[in-house]
Amino acid sequence: MDILNLALFIAIQCGTSSVAWGTTGVAKSAFFKALAEAMGLKFFCFIPSQHMPEDIGGMPHLDLKRLVADMIPMAWIKALTEPGWFLLIDELTTAPQAMRPALLSALNERVVGEQRFHPSTIVCAAANPPELAPNSSPLEPSMLNRCYHHQWVVPFDSWFKGMLNGGVFSPPDNIPVVGDYSSYLSKHTRLIAMFCKAHPAMRETKVMPETELAFCSLRTWLHLAHCLAGAEKVGAGADVCEELGRGLVGTAATEQYFTYLDRLDLKDADAVVDGKEDVDFGKDRIDQLVYLPIAMLEALRSNSAPKRIDKACEVMISMAEHDMLDLVMGPLGEISDLFPNYKIPSALDRRYGRLLTQLGGGR
Repeated sequence: MDILNLALFIAIQCGTSSVAWGTTGVAKSAFFKALAEAMGLKFFCFIPSQHMPEDIGGMPHLDLKRLVADMIPMAWIKALTEPGWFLLIDELTTAPQAMRPALLSALNERVVGEQRFHPSTIVCAAANPPELAPNSSPLEPSMLNRCYHHQWVVPFDSWFKGMLNGGVFSPPDNIPVVGDYSSYLSKHTRLIAMFCKAHPAMRETKVMPETELAFCSLRTWLHLAHCLAGAEKVGAGADVCEELGRGLVGTAATEQYFTYLDRLDLKDADAVVDGKEDVDFGKDRIDQLVYLPIAMLEALRSNSAPKRIDKACEVMISMAEHDMLDLVMGPLGEISDLFPNYKIPSALDRRYGRLLTQLGGGR
């Protein structure tokens, strides 16, 4: 999937606060405007250096009857509570200190004061390095650690076509729509959790990096799980996944994490449910199996032959019998929701019943 800046497009669709970094005049703002139009969204560009702090925070209004002051939101903030908007916070490093807390809330929480943006609202930021932007300053660590940092690649071909078209620019027509990626998320949260448990130094950064914008925290690892789930949903390659990692947890952590995954020798979920690959509970480690129940559910979505469901249930029940009950109870329960006409074989049903008895529950 050869699409420039694909990692950024995935991140913003996964709700991850994102900043596109690049030198001035390289078509960042124009491209985002064209992208919003292509997605059928209304576009609003907020440039902090051209506004006062109250232009985002709102204006106070004194209610003499109640003896309280309310904040009246700006029209553009109120508009973002309705569906169909794309907000670009441009030239982010030019934001004065008094404006940054409100911008951070807008970018990360999708909230300004009492105004919560509509869930469909896409929020993204763009910035030039501080040395290239007038009256700018570096972003504080608290802002840096809430964002995916993307190094913008100039879309020259799109710019060239736009210039030939009289200055009317369009984004590539093959940018994938991520949509609902929730079924992929548990796999990545589980793998990242096991990695962080095995590598305590990767859980949080004690010393801020001098040459990078991204660094580890429990928050950025969670953001990475969301972005990797979205990347898997659209079939993005390893290069895009690693780019997302570098922009969220930094280069060193990304290298260690993907090396960790390579060494896990993860099971092929399709091969397992087809009976072509076995799970050896005497040899396979829990970090090799932690993702497997969720992965088998995904495999069953594309091919739900009864024998495959039987095998998935058998493997999950066996995992529970080998002290991995917490990993399989959710996925086992989902099978009946996904395949309501499926009837579990009696032998497996008895084993499943014993597990529920251990939990003190019923069916």
